[in-house]
Amino acid sequence: MIKIRGLKLLSVVLLLFSYFVSVGTLKSESKSPEIFSKIEIDVIKKIAIEALLENPEILIEVSKILKERDEKEKSKNISRLLKEYRNELFDVSDTDILGNPNGDITIVEFFDYNCSYCKIAAQNIRKLIKNDGNIRFIPREWPILNSTSVFAAKAAIASIKQDKYKEFHWKLMEEKRLNEDRVISIADELDIDLIELEEGMNSKFVKNHIEKSALLARKIGFSGTPLFIIEDNFVPGYVPIEEMKAIINKIRKNK
Repeated sequence: MIKIRGLKLLSVVLLLFSYFVSVGTLKSESKSPEIFSKIEIDVIKKIAIEALLENPEILIEVSKILKERDEKEKSKNISRLLKEYRNELFDVSDTDILGNPNGDITIVEFFDYNCSYCKIAAQNIRKLIKNDGNIRFIPREWPILNSTSVFAAKAAIASIKQDKYKEFHWKLMEEKRLNEDRVISIADELDIDLIELEEGMNSKFVKNHIEKSALLARKIGFSGTPLFIIEDNFVPGYVPIEEMKAIINKIRKNK
């Protein structure tokens, strides 16, 4: 347990922490004089070090504050970037729309065909599209796990030209683990022209889709799959279907 003196020192440490976090911003935005003199800063540093030595638990508290601050800052930044890149995210010129093209709720998903959580999420999305009837779902292929992911993504995107994307996408998501032979086998089962598919996989259309996904992910700061944008809401990772429904209901109420 942190001692009473340690608690007092914790307040000083946190004050010091807040000061040094903000002072950099203040310096960049204003040329106002320093809040503390160099001697005062040295004294505060000494007190802080003493507090940490006596009560290393303080580091946990500071770590929590740092994490919370970083998460809030990241969330604010992503929200701003989602608005900035909204047109690119909701653009369907290089993909297909699953669900209702005129739906009142647009969901964009960044996914990888070898991502296990993406496969679980796909089952929920499919149910949501069917039961809701007013969901406009935009899939964005973002193959980041391995070369098979890239191969599957290329094949799926190429199938758009044969109007086979919907069937192909859901079928690929049903497979626990994909390899290149299985991707081609599934395409054949769905009567997709394999010669045309192979040619399409090397097309500029396919290349541009994958490059665009990677570029948007990098610019906005996405870090993994699955990842959803529900209207202006950033929803990273796997989300249970009930939670997704709650987000959608809240959006509809506020429209």
